[in-house]
Amino acid sequence: MAARACGACAAVLAASAAAWSQTEGQLPPWVVYPEKQWRRITPGEAGLNVEKFNEVLNQANVHPGGWGGNQPGERQWGAVLTRGGYLVHTWGDPAYKFQSASLGKCITRALFGLSVEAGLLDPDEPICKTWTGRGQLSHPHKYLDQGCHQRLTWRHLLEHQGGFVLESGGHWRTKTVLHANIPAWAKWTGDPVFDNYAHVEPGSVTRYSSGGYWRLGQALTALWNRDLKQVLDERLFGPLGIPADRWDWTPGKVVHDTRDFYPEIPGYGEYVDPPYEIAGHVVRGAPGWIVMSSEDLARFGLLIATGGVWKGKRLVGAEWLRGHAGLDIHVVAGDPETMVSIAKINTKDFPFGANVSTQGRFSFPPALIAGPVAAREADP
Repeated sequence: MAARACGACAAVLAASAAAWSQTEGQLPPWVVYPEKQWRRITPGEAGLNVEKFNEVLNQANVHPGGWGGNQPGERQWGAVLTRGGYLVHTWGDPAYKFQSASLGKCITRALFGLSVEAGLLDPDEPICKTWTGRGQLSHPHKYLDQGCHQRLTWRHLLEHQGGFVLESGGHWRTKTVLHANIPAWAKWTGDPVFDNYAHVEPGSVTRYSSGGYWRLGQALTALWNRDLKQVLDERLFGPLGIPADRWDWTPGKVVHDTRDFYPEIPGYGEYVDPPYEIAGHVVRGAPGWIVMSSEDLARFGLLIATGGVWKGKRLVGAEWLRGHAGLDIHVVAGDPETMVSIAKINTKDFPFGANVSTQGRFSFPPALIAGPVAAREADP
């Protein structure tokens, strides 16, 4: 009997575990999704501690800010905070759009995930099996079937482990600021176009590099044989309710050719090397430069918070979703614990998300949460 009882207990435990696995990871029942526009609710309705939230707002000096000589005007900035799919607070002009520097890397990461889940690539397979760049990249030493590039995988570039080093053409030429400490393994010639390649064995070092992400964008364009903006319109931003004409993704050639892209850094984009089109498809700026408003970026932040689920459908796996900061003036992030999403464009001294940086980590302060969202019914 004891043995039978233990077996019965085991069955109960197994059933309980199964029931838990079915509910684990489910979203709170109060989470909704914005339609054409966000529905705005009060901080109290959003389940925030109103007194503490107001204290944070009163202490913050949120204001417009630029970088590299780009100085936003009075209405050329914006930031938003949402919770559970509702708009809670805004600063500046939440509809204002501007190129968001490196913030777009998290969009490229989501696109990478879409590529994996579509069965188009194996993250750990050498890129040269799909695209070598032969006859398209500017110099033979860059071809992905030459030298250590032969072992360069998709994941290496995604995780900044490809051995690429460039971050700014202007700084590379002068060895200043972003490249004041050029690593010993980087072979510097002073020519950003010539030097944008894997300088060491892929996987041997981790170094943040927009140059590596540019190569990733070229390879993904060749993989899809499409304009990557169209892919995102169909598979991600369209379902999120962001129309194709409400955002843009700056082509790499524009960044390369615009000498005053950052006025204080002449030639910033010189490292963005050809090809700028592949099979007739424009190569978008995979290292960043997404042009989008903070209120639309916050939709992507909500997708991060929900782990990739939108209106009951999983658009992309949670492992491919993370926030990102573009300098200290642009950010997008989502917190799965509190269902808070944030976004800002050209904004300084925003009181949330200072820890986002390039790793996408974001936790909304627990002390500001009083309970679940309890929004009133929408007005008729």
